[in-house]
Amino acid sequence: MRAALTFAMVTIVVLAQTTVVNRLPFDWVAGPDLVVAAVVVVALTTGPAAAAGCGFAAGLALDALPPAEHTLGTHALLMCAAGYVVSLLYRNTGAPGGLDSRVSAWTALGVTAVTALGMGLSFAAIGLLTGDPGVDLTDAAVTVALGTLATVIASPLVVLPILWTRNAFAEIDFATVQGPMTPRGW
Repeated sequence: MRAALTFAMVTIVVLAQTTVVNRLPFDWVAGPDLVVAAVVVVALTTGPAAAAGCGFAAGLALDALPPAEHTLGTHALLMCAAGYVVSLLYRNTGAPGGLDSRVSAWTALGVTAVTALGMGLSFAAIGLLTGDPGVDLTDAAVTVALGTLATVIASPLVVLPILWTRNAFAEIDFATVQGPMTPRGW
């Protein structure tokens, strides 16, 4: 149930990103990246392999759906790497409890901000390294900063519902017939 709800919510976020957010006329180049927020929540509440799979699928959908203005596979690669790294770092450095422990909203929003900055910097680096004529250093810095700020402002719209759903339907609560297998019990 948890996986199906998460799949549906991430799919809705991808569709909202491609049909609404990417078509909004911003005065700057980059708008909020809601899919990064969705991948971060999945990464914080699953293991690295599932997070990488979710990131790859969401990124590939972003690459394939219009308006795709970049090389096919760029989003898939970066979202896959972001999901994997976030999940791996969270599991190895700060996850209280086990794999299905609850993640606070503040943690999810903070990690989303850092990941949005990393994604923006990664896209700018790819543009600079491949010699994209539309990318120069000063414009890339402004675009990354504004895109990260827009993502941070809009991310609660995505992070909080997905986090609530994943926490409400945690597998640990359905571990046995007797009830949840948590230290608190019922």
